[in-house]
Amino acid sequence: METQDIASLQQDVLQKKIRTKMRIRILNIVLLLVLLISSSVVQAQQLTRRSLIEQAIAKSYDIQNQNAEAQKSHIDQIKAKEIYLPNLTLNSSYTLLNSDISMTIPQLKIPLALPGLPAGFTLEPKLDPIKLQSRNIFKTDLTAQMILFTGFRAPMLSLAAMHKERAEEFLTEQMKSQIILDVVTAYDKLALIDQSTIVLNESSKRLDEESAVATKAKQVGLITSYDMTKIDVARQELKSKQVELNSGRKLVAARLQQLTGTSKDLIVTIHPSLQPYLIPPVDSTVDNRAELKALNEVMQATDYKNKADKGAYLPTVAAFGKRELIKHDLSALDPLWAVGVGLKWSVFDGLQNFREIQKSKIDQDIARNNSRKTKDLLELNFEQSRVSLDQCNELISVSIEKRKYAKQALDISRKEYQNGLSAITELMASETEFQKASLEYQQAVYNQRLSTLQLLEATGNLTLEQISKYLNE
Repeated sequence: METQDIASLQQDVLQKKIRTKMRIRILNIVLLLVLLISSSVVQAQQLTRRSLIEQAIAKSYDIQNQNAEAQKSHIDQIKAKEIYLPNLTLNSSYTLLNSDISMTIPQLKIPLALPGLPAGFTLEPKLDPIKLQSRNIFKTDLTAQMILFTGFRAPMLSLAAMHKERAEEFLTEQMKSQIILDVVTAYDKLALIDQSTIVLNESSKRLDEESAVATKAKQVGLITSYDMTKIDVARQELKSKQVELNSGRKLVAARLQQLTGTSKDLIVTIHPSLQPYLIPPVDSTVDNRAELKALNEVMQATDYKNKADKGAYLPTVAAFGKRELIKHDLSALDPLWAVGVGLKWSVFDGLQNFREIQKSKIDQDIARNNSRKTKDLLELNFEQSRVSLDQCNELISVSIEKRKYAKQALDISRKEYQNGLSAITELMASETEFQKASLEYQQAVYNQRLSTLQLLEATGNLTLEQISKYLNE
């Protein structure tokens, strides 16, 4: 008996240990799930409009390419300035001549009248040729050249590259503005879908209540099966709209993922609010638009390019120096080193520079025309955006009144139906009208927010810095 008791006790202890381990594993799994859910919730809460805009700007390949273009212009600016730096070249060559280069001294006859010498004796000394250059020539020299004056071309080209760089930077700002518009529009679309879902859910609850009342009424013979089908049809219409909203949410999430790189699974957890934008009066001009600023910089760049082309008529002055590094094979006439200043003046180049001046002048006219055309279009866009925003604000007021009256009609219809004074068909019609009015209000708010963004963009105020100021983001 004692042995059996001990074995039984050991088995109980073993089972308790197994249960304890299982509980620990279950607790660990639950804790991990809680942490994952909490992390997802925290990340979703951090996905504000501003954070998504920053992610989209960082991800944009167009902005990266535009920044690269600006860097190229900056390099051109530096390159134009560095033309004044000296150029050092190391030259080396080997030459084989058919023979040495030498100078032969002609033989001289020197008459001598000395005692003991016969009369008419002359001295004819014979001199060896003087070697000037051996036939094997190996030379290595270091040559330096530095531009002193370019006819003002270098500074003009540097200024042209500087203004081109600024134009590229303004185009980058314009791209950022478009990204802000795209991200906020998609984000607000999520809010519209959420608010529309709430409207449909409230309508579904009312249908459930009416269905319960109709079921009891049918049992006592107050309504027919035909009346019941009206509720079923309304419920199916709600399901159809919910399916449409769910598909819309997935598409918007895919769009935001493409813009920002954020996971769709995380984006669909966002549930933003949707309220009309209230902004102070904005500028009534389009002078702050990045496109206009970019075109103004382009005009200045073409102006400096034209001046640089005209500077080609002036001479170019350069200093130079040369130092031979190997003396062995130098000829008797080759210097060991030399320095000097040179001038190059193109008197006639076949009218090539004149044609370049003509082209740069045409570029000036094109840039000026593009600026005027763009300003005209932007002013028209601004006027359209302003009118659209005024219209949207008025439509919000109209939709609020319409929803209020639709709610009153629904309440009256429900009371009449409950008291047997109207048919269920009229109740369903009132429900549909209220649902439609509620959805129209949400759509009106969305349109107002979109028009506000478009107006800010039209005046050049849709920047990341202005989002917090105007849109409380």
